[in-house]
Amino acid sequence: MDIFLAIIAASITAFLLFRVLFETRDEFIGCVKFWLTPDIISIFRGNYDEDYWAEFKLWIWIGCTVGIGYGVYALLH
Repeated sequence: MDIFLAIIAASITAFLLFRVLFETRDEFIGCVKFWLTPDIISIFRGNYDEDYWAEFKLWIWIGCTVGIGYGVYALLH
């Protein structure tokens, strides 16, 4: 039961933070593309700042989602 509540809490967090961090799904897909693109390529293309910010938003989203899920699980367990 604890794991079920943790998954629900993480899913709600992911949904709410998605709306805050990413305006559209296309922006989210762009962040994933930057995440998969090596930084050296972004430097040569001249968009390293955009790459850094996109990866930062993605890591914030993932970190908060996993952190809330783990926190709820640890609190209830």
